[in-house]
Amino acid sequence: MSQSWRRTRDYRVWRIKVIRRDKVCQICGSLKGRQAHHMNSASYFPDDRFDVENGICLCGSCHSMFHNSYKRSYRQKCTKADFANFLELLDKLKDKTIQNDKISEWRTKLS
Repeated sequence: MSQSWRRTRDYRVWRIKVIRRDKVCQICGSLKGRQAHHMNSASYFPDDRFDVENGICLCGSCHSMFHNSYKRSYRQKCTKADFANFLELLDKLKDKTIQNDKISEWRTKLS
């Protein structure tokens, strides 16, 4: 799969619009290292690629947490349902309803 779409003006405009709309990371509220995340993977859902409603502003840390800890890879297909499940898991962690050493890093971050 070619990633040349990431070098386009449309992609840069999409990122700016998502970050300006959300202003802060929608998970932790950080202003540092804000990034635009595609809820439906841009590579797998090209029709949604530049749809601002398909984007959400995340800080680099939360973006990495989703892809590397939850999905296990940036290359894995992601959907809005995956992201909703991730947010639900984070809510449970905030409520301390899940006890799991594997996600202790998340618990520390969200406390």
